Amino acid sequence: MQYLGEHQALDLFVSLSNKNAELKAERDSLRKYQELQSEYKTKERQSEKDFIELTEVTEQYLTEIEPDTVILRDYFRRLAKIFYPDSVAGLTIKCNDGENQLQFNIDAKIESDSSDGINNVKIFCYDLTILFKGHNHNIDFVFHDSRLFDGTDERQKADMFKTVYQKFAQANKQYIATVNQNQLDEIKKHIKDDEFEKIITRNKWIFETNKAKKQKTIGGLIHIH
Repeated sequence: MQYLGEHQALDLFVSLSNKNAELKAERDSLRKYQELQSEYKTKERQSEKDFIELTEVTEQYLTEIEPDTVILRDYFRRLAKIFYPDSVAGLTIKCNDGENQLQFNIDAKIESDSSDGINNVKIFCYDLTILFKGHNHNIDFVFHDSRLFDGTDERQKADMFKTVYQKFAQANKQYIATVNQNQLDEIKKHIKDDEFEKIITRNKWIFETNKAKKQKTIGGLIHIH
């Protein structure tokens, strides 16, 4: 050892041993990387295969339930025609074959539905369609916030509540909506007094707030069932 130390051979031996250990570690890491890469490619191919099979199953499912989707489309279209009799309306359900977690593309459409008012009516019609004609759910009510009525034509707001009363009054389902006082006033302008009494007044729970020691009505909760 003294001889090796004097000739620096020991330092060289230690250096070579360390280098050898480093190379072995790099070799092992490379092998693990190659194994992981191979495993990843195998799983990727299997995922692609499963995705294709799932898409085929979904397409087959949509074909099988076509009679049910026709009922949904027709019901949505009839509701939309109440508000926009001259506009094209429809409901489409397609397979989503993109790389995401959405299995279906469901598109409710009313022609020229870029405005807030038409979009609100579209939501209204879609929600009622799912409630009355949808399957595989146990929901028996719809709730709409007052924002749904913002930007909606006054006459259409009145038609909304006429439609609600017609659909819900004799059904074992409930319609609940928060409505601001100004919206109630707008509805009242386009509905007969006896209809307003029957549809709104008898089904309204008033919200009040104490301001300057006076009771001031700010809106109501409409509950039709």
